[in-house]
Amino acid sequence: MSDPIVSSSAKSYMDFSGLGELRGKAQQGDDRALRETAQQFEALFIQMMLKSMREANNVMKSDLVQSEAMETFEGLYDKEMSVQMSKRNNLGLADSLVRQVSQMQSQPSTADMLKLHAPKGMPLNPPLKPINLERTAPAMPLPERVLKPLPLQPRSDS
Repeated sequence: MSDPIVSSSAKSYMDFSGLGELRGKAQQGDDRALRETAQQFEALFIQMMLKSMREANNVMKSDLVQSEAMETFEGLYDKEMSVQMSKRNNLGLADSLVRQVSQMQSQPSTADMLKLHAPKGMPLNPPLKPINLERTAPAMPLPERVLKPLPLQPRSDS
C-alpha cells in the first residue's frame, strides 16, 4: 500500500501548481484529495505554531546573533519541518478534519432538506385580510364628569 502523500501532487502547501491539481482531484470526487488537503492544512497549522514559538524565543536573542539570512533560513526550515510533521501524522489534526468533512458530506445539504420538507408555493407576502369595522356590541358610555372651571385669580404684575 503506497502512502497517498508520497504520490501527492502538492509536495508543500506553498506549491501552487500542485494545489491546483489537488483542487481538480477534489472537484472530481477523489477521496485521496480530501486526505491530502487535510494534511496540507495541518502542515500550515504546524508552520504557524512553529513561527509563533520562534518569535517568542527570538525576543530574548540579541541583535548580534540575529540576521535576515538567519530568519529566512529558520522560516524555510519551519515550513519543511511542518510538512514532514504533517506527513507523519503527529498531531492528528488531518484525521479529525477528514472525519468531520466525511460526516458532513454524508448528510444531505440544507437545500436538499428544504426541497423535501418545505411547502410548495409558500408566498413571501401573504395577502392581507380585511378588518371588520362593524360594531357588534354597543359602545360603553363614558362616565359623565362635571368639569368645573378653574377660578380666575387676578394677576399681579410687578
